[in-house]
Amino acid sequence: MTTGSTRGRPFPPAVLRPGQRAAIDRGNGARTTPLVDRALGATGFLNGITAFEPGAAIGHHLHNCPESVMVIEGEAVVDIDGQETPLRPFDVTFVPANIPHHFRNASASRPMRIFWTYASVDATRAPAAGGPATRIDVEQETAGGTGRDGVTECVDLHVRPGAEDRFEARVAEAAALFQRAVGCRSFELVRSVEDGLVYHLLIEWSTLDDHLVGFRTSEDFAHWRELVMPLLTAPPQASHVRHILKSF
Repeated sequence: MTTGSTRGRPFPPAVLRPGQRAAIDRGNGARTTPLVDRALGATGFLNGITAFEPGAAIGHHLHNCPESVMVIEGEAVVDIDGQETPLRPFDVTFVPANIPHHFRNASASRPMRIFWTYASVDATRAPAAGGPATRIDVEQETAGGTGRDGVTECVDLHVRPGAEDRFEARVAEAAALFQRAVGCRSFELVRSVEDGLVYHLLIEWSTLDDHLVGFRTSEDFAHWRELVMPLLTAPPQASHVRHILKSF
């Protein structure tokens, strides 16, 4: 649902109804319903609801950013760095970054639900006992059975001599077009050190289709081309890569 005029806004306002959003099976009797996320237009936070079956719990873990949780149904127990605290509806927790914690349903017969907010769209989760960190948005996608771990579009752009400043300004203007595209997670422009007329765009998409089927067939893609094509010496050359390994 949107309201009012959206002129000049990268994303329209929205009203989200959890019952109409897809829930993700987290295992161990927990299901998560993502609400506000990057695809909706979030730039500073993520939120959603996790429902726990009687006695269910999620493993001890930590995040790279602060998290706040409100119990909205049932009775819970939160373990923050080894200290357990019982919680009732509308009790709120705040856990700073890198503090191990987890929630469990304190009841053996009734459900429990929490409303969570991460203080970054780049929030990650890592097991407290050690192991790799996973982005929350990617974790939610793969937990939902979509198998989407993201692709990065790499675009080579050769700019006309003397047009560098105008080109950079137009790319900055175009960022809003990509930010409101469904499935676009990040947008970054870099410039060659060896050849200042060569730029590279690095655009992260949730799926290949979000780029090739969604964005490329949109009016925003045509607008993007109108902005930059007059300043290029050749058409942009794009390829796609998928993350395999980051050692350090």
